[in-house]
Amino acid sequence: MCPAGSLTTSARSAAGWTLERRADGRLDFITADGLRHENVDVLRAFPVSAPEGPVAIVASAGGELAWLDALGNADPALRTLVEREFAARELVPVIERIESVSDSEPAEWFVVTDRGPRSFKVRHADDIARPADGSATITDTVGMRYVIPEVARLDPQGRRLFEKMM
Repeated sequence: MCPAGSLTTSARSAAGWTLERRADGRLDFITADGLRHENVDVLRAFPVSAPEGPVAIVASAGGELAWLDALGNADPALRTLVEREFAARELVPVIERIESVSDSEPAEWFVVTDRGPRSFKVRHADDIARPADGSATITDTVGMRYVIPEVARLDPQGRRLFEKMM
């Protein structure tokens, strides 16, 4: 069991296991019968071709502990916890402003990120994930992901352009 005050986030799966983020940022996996595995890792099975697809939860020694067939179908709290883990360790540009979005298909986005201006193409609204926490993850036509931490904090024009694409 984690010491009091050291747990920051917890999410339970439909299968009964729990994923916990400790105060030190590490993840623990607790089986349905209470066995704790510390310092686990979450891995996308197909990070470029299916970023919303299967996810493996792997023990620090390397053995697979759990499998999520589709991250998009996971409980919202679990999905958010896993997506935040990916965001913390993957190089995902943060969209700070949406300058314009074309009406063509695929739509071409012109944005300003925390790494400077970028342009990319998005095939359809299915390539935009909107977790319950108010963020958004956009996957472009080549599999690159961009994140908007809080859609509501975009300027009015950016929100309008974003909502147009949904």
